[in-house]
Amino acid sequence: MPESESPKRYEEVEQILDRLATAVEEITKEVGTTRQRAKEAESECSNLQKIMSGSEGQPSVNLDERINRVAADNQRLRDTLGRARDKAERLRNRLAVVEDEV
Repeated sequence: MPESESPKRYEEVEQILDRLATAVEEITKEVGTTRQRAKEAESECSNLQKIMSGSEGQPSVNLDERINRVAADNQRLRDTLGRARDKAERLRNRLAVVEDEV
């Protein structure tokens, strides 16, 4: 590679690394938020199940619906975490390739 291309290539690599670092930071924030929401959803689901098991007779339809919504939201959050982990892994692999090229 001619010497004149070396600084340009270095700048390109730096830009890629900056974008990757930003993407990883955003994913990290999203994972943290998603974990918190999942924790809250699990806590609410647990509380609702305790209320239902301690009540006399059949639980109200509203509680069943609410538990189902919480469970569905919890599953969506788990799916989001899985996708975020996959994306972080792909970014980590890309970063390793870029670092090898430098």
